[in-house]
Amino acid sequence: MKNLCSLTLSLIALLIASPCEAGLAGFLTREHQPWSFIQEVGGMKVSTKGHRLLVECDVSGLKTVTIKPTLMNSAMGVRGIKCSRVASILQLSVVTSVLEKGMSSECGTLDLSAHPPGSYSVVYLDPNGTTHPVGMIVLP
Repeated sequence: MKNLCSLTLSLIALLIASPCEAGLAGFLTREHQPWSFIQEVGGMKVSTKGHRLLVECDVSGLKTVTIKPTLMNSAMGVRGIKCSRVASILQLSVVTSVLEKGMSSECGTLDLSAHPPGSYSVVYLDPNGTTHPVGMIVLP
């Protein structure tokens, strides 16, 4: 009974802390965006600067990155960019939410210093697991 009570209190604390840290609106509106959304807001391209991956994408739909935007979002921001490595493939995904103080509509950079030197194919990972080519990079 004591373990069950402790587990219940831990779960309640986690549920309360998560939205407070991220902001309730952002916590409730987080969404891993599909490739079709990325294309609608102007596309995505990548480059490197040392061990930093520069991800150019703007979810506001105000900038043409690789394709002319067909969708505008005045109240959406980038909550984060997820990156996972499978062999020599880097899989990216963009998580958005309602724009909150301190957030940007632009993706920004990722630190890849933990990855070994070499050539990598960069792909966008859809929520359904489908991948879409974004580019090639070389890490020093």
